[in-house]
Amino acid sequence: MDDGVARPKSLKFKEPVIDVALSPAANLVASSLITGHVFVHRFSVDGNERLLRQKVHKKSCRSVCFSQDGSLLYTASKDRSWQAMDIEAGLQKLNFDAAHDKPINLIRHVNEQTVATGDDAGVVRLWDVRSNKPAFAYNEHVDYVSDMAYNADRRHLLATSGDGCLSVYDVRKAKPYRVSDNQDDELLSIAIMRGGKKVVVGETDGVLGIFTYDQFGDISDRFPGHPQSIDTICKLTEDMCVTGSSDGLLRIVQLFPHKLVGVAGDHDSLPVEKVVLSYDQQWLASCSHDHT
Repeated sequence: MDDGVARPKSLKFKEPVIDVALSPAANLVASSLITGHVFVHRFSVDGNERLLRQKVHKKSCRSVCFSQDGSLLYTASKDRSWQAMDIEAGLQKLNFDAAHDKPINLIRHVNEQTVATGDDAGVVRLWDVRSNKPAFAYNEHVDYVSDMAYNADRRHLLATSGDGCLSVYDVRKAKPYRVSDNQDDELLSIAIMRGGKKVVVGETDGVLGIFTYDQFGDISDRFPGHPQSIDTICKLTEDMCVTGSSDGLLRIVQLFPHKLVGVAGDHDSLPVEKVVLSYDQQWLASCSHDHT
């Protein structure tokens, strides 16, 4: 967007970028590629600096996230493995081959002790990173796990799936806390809003579905308006988020009352895979099929 505001330059890659993550402690951006490579750049309005380029998986690196202090980078792959890397040293700290029976679609840092992964068959696994062992496995979904969010106050991990259901897990327990009714559409993305009182999910038909917390049977509200699927949601404030859609637009959305506020950016009509907010809430980073 050419609005006269100085911002870091976009990063251009030779191969498609599948996921992007921002450090919780510094201006670092991690990008995962279809080739199995991971890149880490330091970004600023004065220029970007590549700190790391490494092939970490045999097949596509589908998901990437930082640890709570930003020192580790977690990655997950179509090759069914996930690992943790020390960013400063560029060395592998943890590695789990054949961590799932099916390709892993998602990895999320939960807390200082736990990492969550989700696969193409709908299986969610929790891993104890202190003991380097799996903790729990949940088999509530029958289709791929599309997104996850963590409610630290309740110690709940929430997951959306292509089977149209939302699942909620107490990360201290082996059985699920709640599983929603089928919403008759793929659930693609999720964000916890309104001080933990609402859960917003993005659907294939361009609707934002809104659950009231602890009433996970069915959505309590819905906000149509996106012309195509809502593939990613990034929380800005308790009442405002940014959505990334298959039409390439990043839209600013206000909730309660619901309205489209404006457009934050675009990827030339190509699907937006992910949008995330920097630790200082100054920058948004997104990735798309346009190799940026």
